[in-house]
Amino acid sequence: LGPGDSQVDCEVVPICEQALMFPTSKDKKVLNEHAKQVSQARKTTDKKLRQLLPDIDIIHSHGFDLSNFADFPNLTTIHNKIYLNDPYYLMNLNYYLDRKNLFYASVSKNQQAVCPELNFVATVYNGEDPHEFPIVTEPQDYLCFLGRFDRDKAPHMAIELALNLGEKIKLAGKLDHDSQGYFDEEIKPYLDHPLVEYLGELGFDEKVALLSNAKCNLHPTNFREPFGLTVVEAAYSGTPTLAIARGSMPELIETDRTGVLVEDFIEGRYRIQECYELDRRYIASRARQLFNYRGMTEHYLEAYEKVILQMPATQSEHSIFYRALEHAFSRLHSSRKEKAHIH
Repeated sequence: LGPGDSQVDCEVVPICEQALMFPTSKDKKVLNEHAKQVSQARKTTDKKLRQLLPDIDIIHSHGFDLSNFADFPNLTTIHNKIYLNDPYYLMNLNYYLDRKNLFYASVSKNQQAVCPELNFVATVYNGEDPHEFPIVTEPQDYLCFLGRFDRDKAPHMAIELALNLGEKIKLAGKLDHDSQGYFDEEIKPYLDHPLVEYLGELGFDEKVALLSNAKCNLHPTNFREPFGLTVVEAAYSGTPTLAIARGSMPELIETDRTGVLVEDFIEGRYRIQECYELDRRYIASRARQLFNYRGMTEHYLEAYEKVILQMPATQSEHSIFYRALEHAFSRLHSSRKEKAHIH
């Protein structure tokens, strides 16, 4: 299920003609776009979709509601933080508590503590293709921040640290209507400073260049972050990260080996020099081994196997359960053989 203009190597059941983009300005378009998103999300819960799913092995959702498909083998990955009272209902704690009968995967172990009542069958770390990132052993003389420009990511703390150190900092990332007020208050006042370079939202190649050539990546997490992909992307190239020790950061960063974890950036002011002295080849090697798309794929296959084995075996031999079980075992076996060959 997805937008009709999706470019993927499989059949797509469209829930809208074109992908919906988040608006960047805070005007009436915001309400219109949000209404469209809610409308399309509701289509994915329609029981009429069942007639389109006769050959599904397992349904894996990255945020859509699977409550009407609980009798199918199912898995939902929770990618974002969970709110106590979120206007976007799909991120609300009560939303998940009402769906405890579904199966879940977290993107970090720490994330599971947010809602331990859920039926977590796996922790699957995000992973990309490390080969798309060069290993850089002699970085340029600047610090970097890459991420959303909002209070959760707190890039103003990265700027303040860099300026206190007298270091150049390059910043890039997404800015949408929810964050415009924060950006105007906390970021704009620094943009005329000669040590601050604001790059806006970058394409993939520009992002890689920013992260790979920085001597340190700054990650002033101001919330319980479920993962933190930019930390891994920086590490692919050997770039260490100075981060607040919250959420998933202790799982992504091997302290004093691939980065430095601190309680706040006041402490970071005195410890950032340690990041400059770390072995960038080791940083790249560890990230490429632990956080890559092949490992992510195998761990999801293992999660699928767990889900299928836990489904009630009350259907006939010709049911989706038995066919899915056979397919999952076959795919998992093939994946393990491929991984053995890779290592």
